[in-house]
Amino acid sequence: MRRKEQRPQIRSIMVPVDFSSYSNQAVNYAAMIAKKFKTGIMLVHVIDSLSYSVTDTARVIEHRRALETIAGTLLDNLRKQLREKNLKVKTYLVSGTPYREILKKTQLEKVDLIVMGTHGRTGVEHLLLGSVAERVVRLSPCPVLTVRLSSGSRRG
Repeated sequence: MRRKEQRPQIRSIMVPVDFSSYSNQAVNYAAMIAKKFKTGIMLVHVIDSLSYSVTDTARVIEHRRALETIAGTLLDNLRKQLREKNLKVKTYLVSGTPYREILKKTQLEKVDLIVMGTHGRTGVEHLLLGSVAERVVRLSPCPVLTVRLSSGSRRG
């Protein structure tokens, strides 16, 4: 007697967003998948814990409040767009190291799939800036779909 193959169930989809065209593309893919599996989407934006700058007079300027206000508004706009497509959406705005916070939220919320954009950096740029997507792919407890922009849709 043949055993019936078990299909993975996707009950929750997380999309880490940085509001770039890369993450917008990932949101579009996640919306298609969410409709197919009749599930909701969790949007997560991480404000890097190093969100400050130092002036030439060595004065430290904290940017967190301003970033939280801007990111909160952008998350709310994304939520409204997805709800117009009849999707359930939760949003989270957290502070910390992006890949760590994404992985932490993945475990806390028992995420089944992460869909995220990737900038596709290579060489020295990759070495200096690192890759949040690469770390998430390597350390995630669930599958990760990385989405790159098609060459015709690359905009800042």
